[in-house]
Amino acid sequence: MKRQIGKNLRHLAATALAALLAMTSVQTAFAEFNTGTGDVAGDDNALANSVPFELSSTGAGLALVKTAWMTSDGSPIANNSTVPQGTSVDFMIYVSNPGTVAINDVSIQDVLVSLFVYDGGTDSVRVTNVNLAGTGSCAAVPCTVGEEAAIYAAVSVVAANTNGVGDDTSSFDGTDTIDVGDENEGTNTALTADADRVLAVVFTVQVQ
Repeated sequence: MKRQIGKNLRHLAATALAALLAMTSVQTAFAEFNTGTGDVAGDDNALANSVPFELSSTGAGLALVKTAWMTSDGSPIANNSTVPQGTSVDFMIYVSNPGTVAINDVSIQDVLVSLFVYDGGTDSVRVTNVNLAGTGSCAAVPCTVGEEAAIYAAVSVVAANTNGVGDDTSSFDGTDTIDVGDENEGTNTALTADADRVLAVVFTVQVQ
Protein backbone atom coordinates (compact mmCIF):
# COMPACT_ATOMS: atom_id res chain seq x y z
CA MET A 1 0.00 0.00 0.00
CA LYS A 2 1.32 3.41 -0.96
CA ARG A 3 0.96 6.54 1.11
CA GLN A 4 1.65 10.05 -0.03
CA ILE A 5 4.14 12.32 1.68
CA GLY A 6 2.83 15.66 0.56
CA LYS A 7 1.15 18.89 1.55
CA ASN A 8 4.37 20.60 0.61
CA LEU A 9 7.16 19.47 2.91
CA ARG A 10 8.67 22.93 2.94
CA HIS A 11 5.53 24.34 4.50
CA LEU A 12 4.51 21.58 6.90
CA ALA A 13 6.49 23.34 9.60
CA ALA A 14 3.96 26.13 9.63
CA THR A 15 0.80 24.16 8.78
CA ALA A 16 -0.17 20.48 9.19
CA LEU A 17 2.78 19.48 11.33
CA ALA A 18 2.72 22.75 13.24
CA ALA A 19 6.45 23.11 13.63
CA LEU A 20 6.92 26.31 15.56
CA LEU A 21 9.89 28.61 15.86
CA ALA A 22 9.47 30.61 19.04
CA MET A 23 10.68 33.89 17.58
CA THR A 24 9.20 36.82 15.66
CA SER A 25 9.62 37.35 11.92
CA VAL A 26 12.29 39.99 12.53
CA GLN A 27 14.60 38.29 14.95
CA THR A 28 16.19 39.81 17.99
CA ALA A 29 19.22 38.23 19.63
CA PHE A 30 19.21 38.84 23.36
CA ALA A 31 22.33 39.08 25.47
CA GLU A 32 22.28 37.77 29.01
CA PHE A 33 21.01 40.04 31.77
CA ASN A 34 24.09 41.77 33.17
CA THR A 35 24.36 42.91 36.77
CA GLY A 36 27.23 44.88 38.27
CA THR A 37 28.38 43.82 41.73
CA GLY A 38 30.80 45.33 44.24
CA ASP A 39 31.77 45.60 47.87
CA VAL A 40 33.12 48.09 50.40
CA ALA A 41 36.18 46.88 52.25
CA GLY A 42 35.16 43.32 51.49
CA ASP A 43 31.60 43.78 52.72
CA ASP A 44 29.34 42.47 49.93
CA ASN A 45 26.26 43.93 51.60
CA ALA A 46 27.63 47.47 51.75
CA LEU A 47 27.17 48.12 48.01
CA ALA A 48 23.95 46.98 46.39
CA ASN A 49 24.02 45.26 43.00
CA SER A 50 23.21 47.34 39.94
CA VAL A 51 19.84 47.05 38.24
CA PRO A 52 20.05 44.26 35.60
CA PHE A 53 20.62 45.57 32.09
CA GLU A 54 19.82 43.73 28.87
CA LEU A 55 21.24 44.74 25.49
CA SER A 56 19.63 43.40 22.35
CA SER A 57 20.77 43.36 18.75
CA THR A 58 18.60 42.89 15.68
CA GLY A 59 19.52 39.68 13.92
CA ALA A 60 18.68 38.36 10.48
CA GLY A 61 15.15 37.32 9.61
CA LEU A 62 14.92 33.58 10.13
CA ALA A 63 12.66 30.89 8.73
CA LEU A 64 12.02 27.21 9.35
CA VAL A 65 12.47 24.78 6.48
CA LYS A 66 11.38 21.14 6.62
CA THR A 67 12.59 18.37 4.34
CA ALA A 68 12.33 14.55 4.27
CA TRP A 69 14.96 11.88 3.67
CA MET A 70 15.01 8.11 3.31
CA THR A 71 16.38 6.70 6.56
CA SER A 72 17.78 3.67 4.73
CA ASP A 73 20.18 5.49 2.42
CA GLY A 74 19.96 9.22 3.19
CA SER A 75 18.50 10.15 -0.17
CA PRO A 76 16.17 13.17 -0.31
CA ILE A 77 12.43 12.63 -0.75
CA ALA A 78 10.84 15.06 -3.17
CA ASN A 79 7.68 16.91 -2.29
CA ASN A 80 4.50 14.95 -3.17
CA SER A 81 6.40 11.67 -3.45
CA THR A 82 4.85 8.36 -2.45
CA VAL A 83 6.56 5.69 -0.36
CA PRO A 84 5.40 2.24 0.82
CA GLN A 85 3.59 1.93 4.11
CA GLY A 86 6.06 1.14 6.88
CA THR A 87 8.89 3.14 5.31
CA SER A 88 11.22 4.88 7.74
CA VAL A 89 11.62 8.56 6.93
CA ASP A 90 13.89 11.16 8.49
CA PHE A 91 12.39 14.60 8.85
CA MET A 92 14.87 17.47 9.04
CA ILE A 93 13.92 20.94 10.25
CA TYR A 94 16.57 23.63 9.93
CA VAL A 95 17.08 27.32 10.57
CA SER A 96 19.91 29.12 8.79
CA ASN A 97 21.29 32.05 10.80
CA PRO A 98 23.53 34.07 8.46
CA GLY A 99 23.95 36.89 10.96
CA THR A 100 26.89 37.69 13.20
CA VAL A 101 24.80 37.42 16.37
CA ALA A 102 23.65 34.16 17.93
CA ILE A 103 19.90 33.80 18.51
CA ASN A 104 19.31 32.62 22.08
CA ASP A 105 16.53 30.42 23.42
CA VAL A 106 15.16 28.97 20.19
CA SER A 107 12.30 26.47 20.48
CA ILE A 108 10.96 24.27 17.69
CA GLN A 109 7.87 22.09 17.94
CA ASP A 110 6.63 19.49 15.46
CA VAL A 111 3.21 17.87 15.87
CA LEU A 112 2.94 14.76 13.72
CA VAL A 113 -0.24 14.10 11.76
CA SER A 114 -1.67 10.57 11.92
CA LEU A 115 0.14 9.50 8.74
CA PHE A 116 3.42 9.48 10.69
CA VAL A 117 4.46 7.67 13.86
CA TYR A 118 7.61 8.70 15.69
CA ASP A 119 10.24 5.96 15.66
CA GLY A 120 11.08 5.92 19.35
CA GLY A 121 13.24 2.87 18.82
CA THR A 122 15.94 5.13 17.42
CA ASP A 123 15.97 7.06 20.72
CA SER A 124 16.40 10.07 18.54
CA VAL A 125 16.08 13.54 18.14
CA ARG A 126 19.41 14.77 16.82
CA VAL A 127 20.17 18.47 17.18
CA THR A 128 23.24 20.49 16.26
CA ASN A 129 24.54 23.72 14.75
CA VAL A 130 26.11 22.88 11.40
CA ASN A 131 29.10 24.77 9.99
CA LEU A 132 28.82 24.43 6.23
CA ALA A 133 32.20 24.14 4.56
CA GLY A 134 33.30 27.46 3.15
CA THR A 135 30.11 29.33 4.02
CA GLY A 136 29.09 28.61 7.61
CA SER A 137 25.41 29.26 6.93
CA CYS A 138 23.31 29.23 3.77
CA ALA A 139 23.37 32.24 1.48
CA ALA A 140 19.59 32.10 1.03
CA VAL A 141 16.54 30.28 2.39
CA PRO A 142 15.74 27.60 1.58
CA CYS A 143 19.28 26.30 1.35
CA THR A 144 20.38 24.73 -1.92
CA VAL A 145 19.89 21.01 -2.48
CA GLY A 146 23.61 20.46 -1.95
CA GLU A 147 23.63 22.52 1.25
CA GLU A 148 20.62 20.60 2.59
CA ALA A 149 22.38 17.31 1.89
CA ALA A 150 25.46 18.52 3.77
CA ILE A 151 23.32 19.69 6.71
CA TYR A 152 21.47 16.37 6.86
CA ALA A 153 24.72 14.41 6.74
CA ALA A 154 26.21 16.49 9.56
CA VAL A 155 23.27 16.35 11.95
CA SER A 156 22.55 12.66 11.31
CA VAL A 157 25.85 11.57 12.85
CA VAL A 158 25.69 13.54 16.10
CA ALA A 159 24.73 11.77 19.30
CA ALA A 160 21.00 11.26 19.71
CA ASN A 161 19.15 12.95 22.53
CA THR A 162 17.33 10.61 24.89
CA ASN A 163 13.94 12.27 24.86
CA GLY A 164 14.43 14.94 27.47
CA VAL A 165 16.27 12.86 30.07
CA GLY A 166 19.09 14.71 31.81
CA ASP A 167 20.56 17.62 29.90
CA ASP A 168 19.02 16.93 26.50
CA THR A 169 17.72 19.73 24.32
CA SER A 170 14.79 17.74 22.93
CA SER A 171 11.95 15.47 23.95
CA PHE A 172 9.01 13.46 22.63
CA ASP A 173 5.72 13.52 24.51
CA GLY A 174 4.87 9.88 23.78
CA THR A 175 1.99 10.64 21.43
CA ASP A 176 2.75 12.94 18.53
CA THR A 177 4.83 15.97 19.52
CA ILE A 178 8.57 16.57 19.21
CA ASP A 179 9.86 19.56 21.20
CA VAL A 180 13.31 21.05 20.81
CA GLY A 181 14.38 23.80 23.18
CA ASP A 182 12.80 24.68 26.50
CA GLU A 183 9.85 26.94 25.75
CA ASN A 184 7.30 24.18 25.12
CA GLU A 185 8.87 21.51 27.30
CA GLY A 186 10.35 22.67 30.56
CA THR A 187 12.61 19.64 31.04
CA ASN A 188 14.56 20.48 27.90
CA THR A 189 17.65 22.66 28.03
CA ALA A 190 17.86 25.98 26.19
CA LEU A 191 18.95 25.95 22.56
CA THR A 192 20.90 28.58 20.62
CA ALA A 193 21.07 29.17 16.86
CA ASP A 194 24.76 29.99 16.58
CA ALA A 195 25.91 32.93 14.47
CA ASP A 196 26.69 32.06 10.83
CA ARG A 197 25.56 28.46 11.30
CA VAL A 198 22.57 26.27 10.45
CA LEU A 199 20.64 24.94 13.43
CA ALA A 200 19.27 21.54 12.38
CA VAL A 201 17.02 18.89 13.90
CA VAL A 202 16.55 15.35 12.54
CA PHE A 203 14.14 12.69 13.80
CA THR A 204 12.80 9.44 12.37
CA VAL A 205 9.19 8.48 11.70
CA GLN A 206 7.39 5.58 10.07
CA VAL A 207 4.78 6.09 7.33
CA GLN A 208 1.46 4.44 8.25
